Amino acid sequence: MLKNIMSMALLCIASSAAADGNWTVGVLGAGATGIYVGEDDAFGFVPILSYDTEKFHIGVDGLSYQIYDYGLGQIDVSLGYRQAPEFPDKEPLFDGLKREDTLELGIGTQLEFGDVYFGLNALADIADEHGGTEADITLGYVIVAGGFQIDAAVGATFRDKKLNQYLYGVSAAEATAGRSAFQAQDTTTAFANLTVAYAITDNITALAQIGYEDLGQNSDSPLVRKSSSNGFGVGLAWSF
Repeated sequence: MLKNIMSMALLCIASSAAADGNWTVGVLGAGATGIYVGEDDAFGFVPILSYDTEKFHIGVDGLSYQIYDYGLGQIDVSLGYRQAPEFPDKEPLFDGLKREDTLELGIGTQLEFGDVYFGLNALADIADEHGGTEADITLGYVIVAGGFQIDAAVGATFRDKKLNQYLYGVSAAEATAGRSAFQAQDTTTAFANLTVAYAITDNITALAQIGYEDLGQNSDSPLVRKSSSNGFGVGLAWSF
């Protein structure tokens, strides 16, 4: 969820990127509910750092490049970093359960119809850590009023069983007397995000965000204590 909050922040700021490029730096105070057994709700400060042109983006969330513009929108390819699930260290349930970080290659498009946009994105593991795929569909609406920009979006995320197993599963080899096996399946789950940006000056933007994501059938995993994940973020960003 923290990754989604960061991605939404950078997307909001980068929407005005110039052809010759601009830098964005700042800080985001972000929090998310702990979904795993024994996991506390998380809060921390996340750096905002990116460089954007009309076609290229690189930042702490990864990099992307626009390969085609078809008028109503564009097609982008991306390379991103997925951090492994942070299982609670002090919870015996997770003893011996280990996941590694990975890299994912993506492709996406966003069609814009005035204030309404429609997005499609897909990711695939290229480091063979989970070997799975993820795809999402988003419907959003942007309101600009004075110095405010409000972006409200809803959508659905598909994750295949390989990615869900990486996030929530317990293989037969990982099962113990206190940790039953759980074979994850393909899921399609709902999400919603709300981002509010306020232009304090021409270069400084204040951000506030909230997000929600349903876990679907993955809430049946013995590793999971929640049926959904919630997150928020508040921060400042400077573009130059």
